[in-house]
Amino acid sequence: MTLFLDLTRISSRLLRGAPTGIDRVEYAYAEELVLNERYGPVVPIITTPLAVGAIPVPTMRDHLKKIEAGWLRDRVSAADDPFYMELKQVIETPSEAGQTGATRLRRQTRRQAAAKTLQFPFRQIAAAPGLLRRTLTETRQTRRCYFHASHTQLDKPGRFAWLGTNGMPSVFLIHDAIPVDYPEFCSPGSAERHHRRLKTVSDRADLVIVNSAATETAVARYMNQEGWRVPKTEVVHLGVDRWFTPATIDTSPTPQTPYFVCVGTIEPRKNLIFLMNVWRGVVERLGRQAPKLVLVGRRGWENENIVDVLERSREIGGHLVEVADLSDLGLSALIKGARALLAPSLVEGFSLPVAEALALGTPVVASDIAVHREIADDRALLVGTLDGNSWVDAIAAICPPDSALRAEWAGRASGYMPMTWGRHVERTMAAIDAVRTERT
Repeated sequence: MTLFLDLTRISSRLLRGAPTGIDRVEYAYAEELVLNERYGPVVPIITTPLAVGAIPVPTMRDHLKKIEAGWLRDRVSAADDPFYMELKQVIETPSEAGQTGATRLRRQTRRQAAAKTLQFPFRQIAAAPGLLRRTLTETRQTRRCYFHASHTQLDKPGRFAWLGTNGMPSVFLIHDAIPVDYPEFCSPGSAERHHRRLKTVSDRADLVIVNSAATETAVARYMNQEGWRVPKTEVVHLGVDRWFTPATIDTSPTPQTPYFVCVGTIEPRKNLIFLMNVWRGVVERLGRQAPKLVLVGRRGWENENIVDVLERSREIGGHLVEVADLSDLGLSALIKGARALLAPSLVEGFSLPVAEALALGTPVVASDIAVHREIADDRALLVGTLDGNSWVDAIAAICPPDSALRAEWAGRASGYMPMTWGRHVERTMAAIDAVRTERT
């Protein structure tokens, strides 16, 4: 079977820093299918404002290698990343009483990144529509399927009309229904865009891959509410990168003072205002012995209240560190050395940081929501999203080096068996292979 693999999102990620969760997903498919060639012929597809086209496999391979280098995925130890070592030093520096705002670390500006990277050659983009037409003609009598692993462009249904014109079976991976279920947590316009994305999938999909049973329920509920067709759906949990295993980071130095880490875009649904108030309670209880909280992620949207705390708080500013664009090895070392990973989110489609922390054997304190119950499988300490006192109690109890609570949850985490990306892609490809050439 020839797989027409949409790589539009990953094709634009050279100007970004560290990968987001969706970036990791699309890159995993690109790595397995394009770089490693494990599942037969593949045609990389990109969608531009002007046209849909195909990119030659050698060109895409070169592009993916540039992305890999830009994400620092070729390092063997976090010690090779000066930015991570700077963060380590900041964490180990004693908190300064009365400090205004968090300590904020940024790797580089976008302009500096752009100066060192290149996008696709214009010639390849210009030739892409013609290459797609020729490839469609050549494969017309063979088994083939289109696969799209991100939400990119799905809100523009006209850009997928070629699938129907060419009788192409289509599979889409949906990451969540958050913008339509919880528009208050997203940027203006997100709900309408996601509405159109889900309509495109309802109209076009022979199969939908979802990252969790929680996402499956949310997507089906929304489509049913709208009176749309609900395509056949397969739940395939997301994978954990090879860097998030204990063996990989044995040579990576970790900070030697107590700290906790929270990973994710700084946005409302992450419940960070609540976490800031929890940290006030931790500082009140432990005083100068209070640990630092390291927030890892870019600033998102609708986050003015959170940013006010990060930039202006004197009460907890000295106990906060904000960092973005860590390398994978840097992030894995940071999580490995933490007293625990904190995940207070109000809603998630999956939760890669929870899976990554458990894979490393790091205790996890997470909000008691459906997807955390599904992913953690009783290996994380789940606490109510508004139960601040219980969060303070848990963090204070985990903090001491001889903490019995930490030992208990580290022991539970040690039995966690994460999905690898190789296994994730294998399960998806088996589901795709079963897709019939004609919609039933």
